[in-house]
Amino acid sequence: MDIRLSWDLFILVFLVIIISYSLIIGRDATLKVIIGTYISAISADATGNIFGEYFAGSAFFMNLLKIASVSNEFEAIILVKVLVFVAMVILFAVKGAFDVETNADSSTFVQLLLSAFYALLSAGLIVSVILSFVSGVSLVGAGEMSSTQSILGDLAERSKMIGFVVKNAYLLFALPAISFLLNSLYSGKK
Repeated sequence: MDIRLSWDLFILVFLVIIISYSLIIGRDATLKVIIGTYISAISADATGNIFGEYFAGSAFFMNLLKIASVSNEFEAIILVKVLVFVAMVILFAVKGAFDVETNADSSTFVQLLLSAFYALLSAGLIVSVILSFVSGVSLVGAGEMSSTQSILGDLAERSKMIGFVVKNAYLLFALPAISFLLNSLYSGKK
């Protein structure tokens, strides 16, 4: 059997892990992860931009680049954004000081479908945010569009899954919030 590592395989494994975790923790905790993901995305993007603005030219930073095997400042900023994002998502999921409670008056089958739907949305959102960071586009400031086109364009040509995420990034970013809002309106909770 010939197993070749590819971006599609990486994205698929990542999606399966997030979806499995989301199904294990349940719909309410998955919605908590989604909300934490939005907060984490904005915070990690801002933190990476601050890091790039204040520390990018320092001697200490240049030595860290050599130690981390990162070739330039752009990659270091991406690395900081991704690491801060992942750490914050995990912390919000485990220790977030807020709770989400949805109405559970529907059938078990509908609850399972909604849990699977939110698990898929959570996975798509997390992958979309990470690919946005890799592309160099900033959620809270000016990004480098030429870098975006070259980095993600090359990856999207080689990977169908990355191509799908890039093509539908706005939808993947907006759909979890819209779905959560619709669910909130439907549930009738005050």
